[in-house]
Order: sequence, then structure tokens, then C-alpha cells
Amino acid sequence: MTTTTQSYKLINILLLIFLGAGISSTGQVPEKKLNSLFSDWDQPDTPGGAVGVIKEGQLIFARGYGLADLEHDIPITPSSVFYIGSTGKQFTAFCILLLAERRKLDLDDEIHQYLPDFPRYGAAITIRHLIDHTSGIRDYSSLWDLQGTGYLEHISAEETYRMLQNQSALNFTPGDEYLYNNSGYFLMSEIVEKASGMSLKKFAYKNIFKPLSMDHTLFLDDNRDIIKNRVFGYEKNDKGGFNNLIRRFELVGSGGVYSSIEDLYLWDQNFYNNKLGKGGQSIVNEMYSSGYLNNGTKTGSATGLVMGKYKGLRQILHGGSHGGFKAQLLRFPEQNFSVVILANRSDANVDTRAYQVADLFLSDLYIAEQSKTIADQTFQQVGQEELSEIVGDYINRKSGIIRKIIVENGTPYYYRRASRKDKLSAIGENEFQLIDLPSKTVVKFGKDKNGVTTLSYYANDIYRSTLHRYRPEKYTNEELALFEGKYYCADIESTYELKMDESDLLLIVNHKKIAPLTAVTTDVLSGGSFGTFFFERDKDKKITGFELNSRRVRNVRFSKQ
Repeated sequence: MTTTTQSYKLINILLLIFLGAGISSTGQVPEKKLNSLFSDWDQPDTPGGAVGVIKEGQLIFARGYGLADLEHDIPITPSSVFYIGSTGKQFTAFCILLLAERRKLDLDDEIHQYLPDFPRYGAAITIRHLIDHTSGIRDYSSLWDLQGTGYLEHISAEETYRMLQNQSALNFTPGDEYLYNNSGYFLMSEIVEKASGMSLKKFAYKNIFKPLSMDHTLFLDDNRDIIKNRVFGYEKNDKGGFNNLIRRFELVGSGGVYSSIEDLYLWDQNFYNNKLGKGGQSIVNEMYSSGYLNNGTKTGSATGLVMGKYKGLRQILHGGSHGGFKAQLLRFPEQNFSVVILANRSDANVDTRAYQVADLFLSDLYIAEQSKTIADQTFQQVGQEELSEIVGDYINRKSGIIRKIIVENGTPYYYRRASRKDKLSAIGENEFQLIDLPSKTVVKFGKDKNGVTTLSYYANDIYRSTLHRYRPEKYTNEELALFEGKYYCADIESTYELKMDESDLLLIVNHKKIAPLTAVTTDVLSGGSFGTFFFERDKDKKITGFELNSRRVRNVRFSKQ
């Protein structure tokens, strides 16, 4: 046994003795089952994560698995400080609500009251739009992707703000749609500074972290700062080992929070007995209030939190992912029960594991009809003729999202990509549920006299989007070559080159080779996860440019040079 292995095991034994004192005798914690869920992380030479279980006000289980720092063989503990990604959005939202409580701002204030140099698009954008992900402002991380800028690179708040100022259009009219948006929460960090006179980092420390004794939690707005007990993020490499993901990211608001299991336990408990601001539960109730669209539809998203149900129980959660870090804080408020998982490996499926932990403690409480396993549920039988009607290709031209319905061995699947396809089971006429997902997810097919024409997607009974059936197209090399050329976009100040490379039409962004473009349908090409290209022609059928829709940005226009 190596010295590293001996040290790792000794430290974890001591941690289990310390953290397990008084737990095993109560019979509350199924430690062996919990440890088995994370056995693949519990190694002396790999990254892993930290797990916390909170029940009725007590942190009844807290343990680290794997290494925080592979170079120095430092094990993960409940005190280890992880980057928590978008899980940190709830702290930004809480800061905004504290300022509203003090009448330093109002959620229905237009953002131009605090950001007078931000573009005006002909429709009011309010702080509430930012907090509810309904502003329509293009997402900065997706814009970076379109520029060919890596998310690990250093990009300042000033550069990010200028890029958002440079956008000629919104994704949609504010309030008309819900679209998860990092830009809105970044802009809220700027608004906090304007309204309070101090940076988000200082405001959160003074008004949240210090009062709650969250001594190891902070917004990192300068990547040169020292963080005690810091964990480093990793990704698997093709040699079976791990690469260190060196992060220089320092934007706050949309993320930027470092924290630990022990500190997030303190934060979690404040939702049951708020000690911040004026105290009392009104601000917590505001945190738990769903946003609404202009048409009155609920978004299912609250202030930096996601609302829903799991097996009949109300849940409040938000995950995070960035630079080799994964995080999930999952709360069942009526049961006073939470699971916190922080990981430092990009392959960590923290969402699934959080629900697996919850299952160990809450299975007796699940509503009977919701707690049945998928295998036990009674779904409708569907014949092959009905399945053949829904099989096909679907696209949402606004978002560029492309999906397929396929059938393998008589079983239908909702196909996203080769590595992600979800089994479908019929629950009604032209209505199917994606099973093996923790939250209820349904697709409904629309028909006319010509057959199935649309696919509408619902999450937790909330409508998300509609995709239209299309006829796939194939192009010869000669036809693909007609799309060759250079295209410029002023919004992102970038030139794209489309160039044939043997049988592929290659996308080159600012001299970086990105991906081959493949045919979707007439004048529509796909760059996979990079986005969908909708080409435009003049009256003589010559290509003049294209609109690019990619994840959280829409209608980014490129003109052929």
C-alpha cells in the first residue's frame, strides 16, 4: 500500500469517526448504502466529491470522497471549498431581494435606471425579467462560444458587458418566453453594485455570508485571490487519467461562488428560519415564488431556484456545472430534508446521485402512485402503426433545436444525440412520457389531415417549446461547396469561414477549426452542439448570409463577404 493510499484512508477513517459520532446508533443514516452510491469516487488517486444530507435541521451525514488536489494528494472533506457554478445564482437573487426589502430598488424597475448605457430594444426590460430568465437578452456564455472563446479563458466583467452592449437584438420580447440566461444574473451583479454602492462580493459577504457564519463561502471576482481549502476541477482524458482544468473565470452573479458542504448546510437552514435582512419568511416566500410570462403562464423557475415535484413531493433545487465542477442543492421543504453534492470531476452526474440519496430517506413518504417504479407503472400499449406515425425529425426554427423520434426493437426513443436518447412510454393519445428522468417530462404530438406535424415539450406540466416536423435533406459534395465563403457578424465581431475539406464542409471561427456542418433540410445546416445555420438567398438564389441559432442565442445574423 502506497503512502498516498494509507494517508487517504486514514484521513477518511478519522472523518467518518468524527462525523459519524452519534449517527449510527440512531439508525437514521444508511451509511453503507450511501457510501456505495459514491464508491467510484472513493479512490485514493481520483477526484470525487463531497456529500451532505440534511434532515430536520441537522447535518446528519457529511463526507468527502476522492481527492481535492491530485498533485498534492489532498483528500476531499466536508470543509473542502468547491466552485458551485450556477447553484450560486440563488445568492445573487437573495441580494437583489434584500435591496428590494430596503427599498434600494424595485423588481419592476427598468434596468436602464441602473444601467443607463445598456441598449434599448423597444420594450422595457425589468429586474424581474432578469431574475425570472424572461428578459430575452442573449446569453453571454453562448456568445463566447460563437466567438470561439473557451469558457476557461479570462474574460473580464468589462469585456462581457461591452459584448452585451454590442448585441443588435434580443432573443424575444421581454416576458414572452422563458429561456435560462446567464447574462441576466451577471447584469444583476452590476445592479447590486449600483444600488448598494458595493460590489456583489462585498454585499453578499456583509449581508449573507458573515451573518450566517458561512466562513468559507465567497463570490470570487478576482481569480488571483487565495481560497483556503480550495478544490480543483478535473476532466477525464483519453489515457484513463484526469486533466486539471485551469480556470481563470471570475465573473460573478451568474456564478462565481465557492462554498462547502458545511456552509451550504447553514444556508439551507436559513430557508426555514430566515435571519437575514429584516428577518422573517417573507423574503423566503419571494425566493420560492415562480416567475410568470406575459400571458400569465408560470415559468416553473423562481429567484435562482427551480420548482417542481419529485414522486409527489415538492422540491426546490438548482444545479451548477463549470470547469470540471458539478453541484446540486436539492431541497424538499415540507420534509425539512436536503441533499448537497459538490463534485470536482466533469463526469459527475450529481443530479441523478442527489435523487438516489433522497430515495434512501424519503421513499416511505412518496405519494403511492408517484413512488412506483417506471417498470410498475401502467402505460398504454401502442401499436407499431401509431409509433410509425411519430417517428421522424423535428426542429424549432427559433431556437435551432433538432430532435428525432426513433424506434429500436419496438421501443420509441426521444433522440437528442448519439450519447443521449430517452425511452418513451405512451400515457395518452399522441402523448408520451420520457421515463428514467427524475422529473415528469412529456412530449405531445400534434396532427392534421396529413399526419403528425408537431412535437411539444413539457417539463413538470409546464410548456417549454414546440418543434415542427421537417423533411431531412442530403447534399452532395458539390452542393455543400455552394455554401463555402466568409461570413461576418458585427454583433460578435467575428468572421466565419465555411470551407470544403475533402467531403466535409468545415466551420472555421476566427481561424479555429470548429466542426463539420451537416445537412438538415433545405438551406439549413447543423454544427451539432455549436448551433443551427439558416441560410438566406437573394432573388437570384445566391446565398447572402445566414442566421445562427445556438442554445441561448437566437437570430445572430451573418452577411456573406
